[in-house]
Amino acid sequence: MGTKMPDIPDNLLAKIVKLVTDDRRWLLGPILKAGRRGRDLMYKDDVLKDACIYTFCTDPNDLYSFHSQRTGLLMQGRYRPIFERCLKAGYKTVIYYEGLRVVAEGRDIKGSIELLAQLVREDGFATLACGVFSICDGNEGMVVHYLEEFGKVHAALGTEEIRRWGEELVRELRPYRRMSNNSYQKTFLYPIAIPSRRWTVPWTAS
Repeated sequence: MGTKMPDIPDNLLAKIVKLVTDDRRWLLGPILKAGRRGRDLMYKDDVLKDACIYTFCTDPNDLYSFHSQRTGLLMQGRYRPIFERCLKAGYKTVIYYEGLRVVAEGRDIKGSIELLAQLVREDGFATLACGVFSICDGNEGMVVHYLEEFGKVHAALGTEEIRRWGEELVRELRPYRRMSNNSYQKTFLYPIAIPSRRWTVPWTAS
């Protein structure tokens, strides 16, 4: 016998679903199994935009969508479908992790910047990532823009604090390199540095 939804009004049930989603996504199994009514409530944009999805963002294996090098078939992680729904709903955390996935697995620096740019200024890691990826893209003008935005809101440039931000960004990117031997390779390289009058970072010799 399948799971049955309680006989209560949709507006009240929607509030319950949202509270559960905000707290523990994995408790929603019975609601999803209860048929169309449960799925419709679960997949509403206002529910998905605030869902607690950190549990499956921590393992890139669960989020990937890629073509197998051996068979050519499209493969995806177990949480990819719900992740894509959250992405479509505009969930900011999901946008950030998708930006990391796109650059790491897809080697699509421009695509990653386009996603992460939606979070610039508000989200420090997304802003810093846009600056770093713009360096890799060779777009000096946008490097200046993103790093200036980061420096105004999150951490002063040329300080130890921004180094810590950078190290944390690297830690978040590192797990995404496990899925494919194609990740980064020779396409993910810093361009030859060209001195700019518009952009200088103070430094001291050790």
